[in-house]
Amino acid sequence: MAVFGQIYQTGADAYQLFMVWSLLIFGWTLISKFSAQWALWLVVTNLFLTLWWEQSALPSRSMVHMIFTYLILLNGLMLVLYEYFAEKISYEWLNVRWLRILLTITVLNMMARPICILIVDSEGCSTLISSAIGAIGHVLIYLYYRYKRPDILSLAFWVLSICIIVEFLIAKVILELDIKLSIQCLLGGIMTLCVFSFAVIYLRKVSKQIQGNK
Repeated sequence: MAVFGQIYQTGADAYQLFMVWSLLIFGWTLISKFSAQWALWLVVTNLFLTLWWEQSALPSRSMVHMIFTYLILLNGLMLVLYEYFAEKISYEWLNVRWLRILLTITVLNMMARPICILIVDSEGCSTLISSAIGAIGHVLIYLYYRYKRPDILSLAFWVLSICIIVEFLIAKVILELDIKLSIQCLLGGIMTLCVFSFAVIYLRKVSKQIQGNK
């Protein structure tokens, strides 16, 4: 790593540093039985893929947002593996709630971003593909954390992701209306208040149901 660090300083692509870092610590991570180490490896790997896509893959304009599909699949797989090993095999070192929340936030972020981009700018087949996968992923996450393994905090972040998507959709519709800017801002504020008020009411209702089933 010291030798590679000298090469990196000469102007090599940044993704190479994170690629080597990810590869070198994977074996250590695999045998570490340490959840924080897995979180570190996942962060490094995400950085590697993102930088590689920008600096080496050099996608065309129509494929530029395909990176979200790869990141959704990577982080989604990690979330699925976490839930499997934490529940079915019951690894104590893995069964920590903060790791579930971290993975859920990461996956929801990767799934929501292409959908928001599609709402703002619908050009590019990669945006459509990533948005479709993101929409399916949102449905699966909701079904799992609402019915299969109820978790109110994971559902809260899911609701936040949906609210952000709805806000993008509302903003686009309002901005396309031929009305004064002041009225657009007023409508946007009212709709935002309605969206998040409904979200809070829904979460309170679900929280009571989850608590009642325990």
